[in-house]
Amino acid sequence: MFDAIICDPPYGVRAGGRKSGGRKLLKGVVCPYTVPEDKRTGHIPSTAAYSLAECVHDLLDLAAKMLVMGGRLVYFYPVLRDNGETLDVDFPKHPCFKLISSCEQILSYRYSRVLLTLVKISPYSDEIEEAARLQHLDFKENHVKWLEEGNLHAAVFSPDFSPNDDQDTKGVKDLKKKYRGKYV
Repeated sequence: MFDAIICDPPYGVRAGGRKSGGRKLLKGVVCPYTVPEDKRTGHIPSTAAYSLAECVHDLLDLAAKMLVMGGRLVYFYPVLRDNGETLDVDFPKHPCFKLISSCEQILSYRYSRVLLTLVKISPYSDEIEEAARLQHLDFKENHVKWLEEGNLHAAVFSPDFSPNDDQDTKGVKDLKKKYRGKYV
């Protein structure tokens, strides 16, 4: 239906992602409910944390359903840097898409983000949906843990965070000047 989807998903540096529904609803313990008419005014729906891995999986799946063949999905993806060099990154994948472009935007000494451009190369089907789910589970199990639960925020703003536990880079990072509370 769409020729392109362009977005900047929340990845937890300034503000983490949230999704509608309480914890019980999101875990499938409670069925979705409709807010009664008399309580709709002033109603604030409950939310739960939305990890980057889940957010990107949902984005890829939605784009696979909604884009026309040859349509483009363009989105930012965070990347940690170590000693000014970008670490190797395994970007999330989906069977309907082929990565055609990536462009890094260096935001600080500690992290950057990559603008990924994907093109839709195959139609969405039940088999594709299952393959995408399996790819997502593999990515979620094997991707770097700094992407989850505020760890990216800690990596960017904490002076003693080291993305490689076996490498002591604390001394180098302590020498960097502070700029408005951030290490750059």
